[in-house]
Amino acid sequence: MSQFVNAGILAELDAERRALGEPAGRGGVVRELAADGSECRIVFSRLSAEEADDVIGEEMALARERGAPLEWKLYGHDAPADLGRRLLAAGFAADDLEQVLVRSVDETTLAGFGAPDCVIRRVHDEVGLADYAEIAREIGRENSEEEKRQLAAVLLAAPDTMSVHIAYVDGEPVSCGRIYFRKGGVHAELAGGRTKTTYRNRGLFGAVVAARLREAHERGRTLVFTDALPTSEPILRKRGFQVVTSTQPFLYEPVS
Repeated sequence: MSQFVNAGILAELDAERRALGEPAGRGGVVRELAADGSECRIVFSRLSAEEADDVIGEEMALARERGAPLEWKLYGHDAPADLGRRLLAAGFAADDLEQVLVRSVDETTLAGFGAPDCVIRRVHDEVGLADYAEIAREIGRENSEEEKRQLAAVLLAAPDTMSVHIAYVDGEPVSCGRIYFRKGGVHAELAGGRTKTTYRNRGLFGAVVAARLREAHERGRTLVFTDALPTSEPILRKRGFQVVTSTQPFLYEPVS
């Protein structure tokens, strides 16, 4: 399985990254723009050492023209090998390092997941997303209202591309997560998994993962990817996820 992960799965991951936007510059740079233009992420690049610094400068200049933040999502197998150092030298700030995990989706997808005493629902609008924001606030996320607004816009404009699952205990929203289905894609991506601090270590995080994997299977997706922090990586690996590579966001905020 390790050879499959290191070769075939990396190719699958890169194909998904390239499909998130349109090639927009040298080195096959692929930009993913928010629907309202408020955010831009570089989700794929394959640069030579000779062109890397010039391309970084060009993308920073475009961010200043847009007047919006730029995130460069760097993966462990991206080139050149010192791209992270170059981004820092240019003025980007590094965020937390995460591991990219993958799991196949089949009839045995739910094996190993417990069944805690909770009810899991999919929410479909901003009213339901208020529960998602409540969980985010409880764990200390400062941008919960802005996140809610952005997620509501996605559910309104392209509801088939994202699902939001929330676990409730005695009617209280306690754990949640999202799953993305790129239009025309064959894989899915987990994101936004979080649990209220007072409800951790009760299997709720795993239950929300299982619900999203079940949906992926029902929709015919073959692989599920996710970026995992050290807090969630051990939980996911116990449930059949394997490490593919690493990923780290580098953030650039244009001076207004």
